[in-house]
Amino acid sequence: MIANTISLKENLEEIVPHVDETFPYLVYYEDLRQYRGGYVPWHWHEEVELFTVLQGKMKLSTNRGEYIVSAGEGVFLNSNTMHMYEPVPGYEAIITGEVFLADILSGGVHSVFHQKYLAPVLENEALDTLILHPSSPLHRQMIAHLRASQDAADLGDYGYELTVRNHLSEVWLQIAKNAPEPTAEQKRRGDAGSERIKKMMLYIREHYGEKISLSDIASSAGISDRECLRCFQNNLSTTPFTYLLRYRCRIAADRLKHSADPVTEIAYSCGFSGPSYFGKIFRQEMGCSPSEYRKK
Repeated sequence: MIANTISLKENLEEIVPHVDETFPYLVYYEDLRQYRGGYVPWHWHEEVELFTVLQGKMKLSTNRGEYIVSAGEGVFLNSNTMHMYEPVPGYEAIITGEVFLADILSGGVHSVFHQKYLAPVLENEALDTLILHPSSPLHRQMIAHLRASQDAADLGDYGYELTVRNHLSEVWLQIAKNAPEPTAEQKRRGDAGSERIKKMMLYIREHYGEKISLSDIASSAGISDRECLRCFQNNLSTTPFTYLLRYRCRIAADRLKHSADPVTEIAYSCGFSGPSYFGKIFRQEMGCSPSEYRKK
């Protein structure tokens, strides 16, 4: 599957288009430049995701931090992890990966496979992301298994499902053996912050073109302004205002690329106070002026 868009529910959960619901697994190929605004927006999904960077360099952001991933490296994203990714300025970013429900490895929640190997990883608050570096012999083997499983899925020969599951099981075994232990704070925090941030991000998506205050964003999740600031910092390592400006810039970039609307009209409709301020923020975020971006 060649991907250039994702479908999201109101809570930012991605609707993953599995070809066969009896085998909930999807292999994909993405050129991040083809997405709206040139990036994949914040989202999450129940499925586990494993991918490798084929070309260029990308920035992966999760609610734990930011990672620069280069060609040849791989990434494990745990179930229900909030994330987004985009090319590093000056680089293309082409990736190939797999998205699947962990059940295809276990056969059911009552099996020894689920209880002994899957659940400890899926429920580990300290393990939302793992970067695989080819300089590590173990990681190099894991990346090789990922590519082999993707090749088997692409060919679709008889028995490919078993081949895919075998390769992914080898990768999962190493993740489970080397998973970090969650701290007491990570266990205590649980999912509360994640649910709040999803509500506030959804509010910004729906109201980015309006005048939005910190209190407006906080109220959408039923929390105080102070807790709103803390929630954005803990989950996205940024502030609500910075996230809002960045989201407005991405929407504006898409309109610059796909419409002939005047720059001034785009600035106001995306929530900026005027074209001058829009130009300043857009240059900071995209590395060029709105007019230059449109010409490119």
